[in-house]
Amino acid sequence: MKLPLRFALRLAALFAALAAFFPAHAALADRGEEIFRKALTYTVQIKSSVSLPFAGDSKGSRLGAGFVVDAERGWVLTNAHVVSRSPSRVEVAFHDQEFHDAEKVWVDPYMDIAVVKVSDAVSTAAIEVPPLECKEIPPVGHPVGAFGHPWRLQFTGTRGIISGVTSRYRTELLQTDAPINQGNSGGPLISLEDGRIVG
Repeated sequence: MKLPLRFALRLAALFAALAAFFPAHAALADRGEEIFRKALTYTVQIKSSVSLPFAGDSKGSRLGAGFVVDAERGWVLTNAHVVSRSPSRVEVAFHDQEFHDAEKVWVDPYMDIAVVKVSDAVSTAAIEVPPLECKEIPPVGHPVGAFGHPWRLQFTGTRGIISGVTSRYRTELLQTDAPINQGNSGGPLISLEDGRIVG
């Protein structure tokens, strides 16, 4: 059966586009898998409990995530609401390891950021710290992955894109459609192109 020339040309163009798309898509998927494997090494679980809360805080236990930002000093970045600004007991666990006590180094409840130091009993010196992207805001459509412990599903990755940037409190907040749920707080939002932490 002979096809009209115009139809045959369109069909050939479609196949060429698909051939170009699938290798690129496969390469991005492979890169994402590698990036999530690395995230297993630098992402932690964080448990905290508050018995005597300050005004504005609440009594009880919380679970969240964090990630290593200084391997030599054993510093982990997380959200302030995960560890609480009130006096609290904080514990940290790496993938396939037990929880160990940690201490709060710095807590900023306004920016919702905290740094905790892991126990000296845990060696972090060999961890490859992920680069932080602090200069360029990723564009809308940039592929990202969220890594954490949503709904107590430990060390779980989800994919999405940067959906937009919202200005609030004189700073920019990234919007993403990557699924983020209770237990993701404090965990990294990672560029699936180069492995940098973007949020």
